[in-house]
Amino acid sequence: MGQRVLATVAVCPALLLASTQACGGTRLTSTPAPPHKPSDMARRLSHDETLRWIAAHRAWRLVRKTKPIWARPVAESEVGKEFRTVDHAVERATAAHWLCVGVAGEPWFQALQRIEAKYERAGAERCQFAFDDAPHVYQRFTPREGTKNWAAQIDDPRIEGFTIQPNYPTDGPLYCPRGGYVVKDYVDDPYGGNPNDVWLVQQGLFDSTYEMLD
Repeated sequence: MGQRVLATVAVCPALLLASTQACGGTRLTSTPAPPHKPSDMARRLSHDETLRWIAAHRAWRLVRKTKPIWARPVAESEVGKEFRTVDHAVERATAAHWLCVGVAGEPWFQALQRIEAKYERAGAERCQFAFDDAPHVYQRFTPREGTKNWAAQIDDPRIEGFTIQPNYPTDGPLYCPRGGYVVKDYVDDPYGGNPNDVWLVQQGLFDSTYEMLD
């Protein structure tokens, strides 16, 4: 892949059998936090309503990612294969994207250029996650120093939950109960630019992998 591997490739411990283990150490659970009890009038926000709620409440806050990810090119035999994300959505593998895995073992897809804009390579490990049919060599990426994101927590007793339709292909909008986060790449003004270039992070996963900067 044109870059020197920084660490010896190592076999990860039986990830398919040990649900508490992942490449690089202890695996974080993706079990969501207990849902808030909605009021009788609580409702579910659409994608556009969620973004309007964020703007009305000036809810964007600066955050940074604190945990590594693992990523590899999609194998030719995997193109078109369905992967279920932590948000219970289905994404299909394409040759143009890399398969990424977070510390909870959750899969998603990104272009390599986007990964390298936010992360730096920190070696390689031979891993087999729950969705892998065999071990693969994954590149380990750690967050770049100074990389920031914007995040908005949707926490309102009048809201049962909300949906977000990210730019990457899914089989429908992603749903999150009240308390989860909408996240976007850093821009000078989070209330300007492309309002749809956002993604969703469940509350438990956000608390495990991000920290607030303001």
